[in-house]
Amino acid sequence: MLDYAVLPAFLVSALVIILSPGADTFLMLRSTLRGGVKAGFLTMLGIYAGITTLSILLISGVGLVIARAPGALFWLKIVGALYLLFLAVQSLRAGIKLVSQNKAGTYSPVDIEAAGVKGKAGPFVLGFLTNVTNPKVLIFFLAFFPQFLGKAESVPLQLVFLCLIFVVVSAVWLTTLVFAASAMRKVMTTTGFTIAMEFVVAGVFAVLAITLLVSGLSVH
Repeated sequence: MLDYAVLPAFLVSALVIILSPGADTFLMLRSTLRGGVKAGFLTMLGIYAGITTLSILLISGVGLVIARAPGALFWLKIVGALYLLFLAVQSLRAGIKLVSQNKAGTYSPVDIEAAGVKGKAGPFVLGFLTNVTNPKVLIFFLAFFPQFLGKAESVPLQLVFLCLIFVVVSAVWLTTLVFAASAMRKVMTTTGFTIAMEFVVAGVFAVLAITLLVSGLSVH
């Protein structure tokens, strides 16, 4: 019932996509540097909760309906852009606070976590929302996975199979990143690196938000 002949091409394509740094990667690295392995894994679980939600939308056909509805896609892009801007502001405020503490001579390693502007949302929620509020992820799912249906007799089963492989491969990569970031945490949480990390993350999220906002306004 499944077409396994598409696996080599699918795995190569999936690896290229997974290894390309994006919002999920930066968010997870920041969480790990701030809160250690536990925070990193909670963020990763949130990311995969979001991916699972999008996979269900893909397999059920609901995602296609949303993607073809200009109004729904527009508002999804606006919400996604605002959320990414919120994350950018959080990192920017954390970076500015760390710079102020360092100038005042009050900086200490403990302040790294304290400088993070903590809201009510934990790492899991942040990871989840980063995916489900980003329509580009949904559009990617709709455009990417159908290319590897092959000659499968059951389209839903083939999509489930491909989604599971994608999640497993991605989980291996992100788990490696969590442990690597945790192992290097003492070095990577020095004053200069931490400040640079917060500003870089703020810049990345801001660019992603502006890009999403512009694309949303252009199709409305």
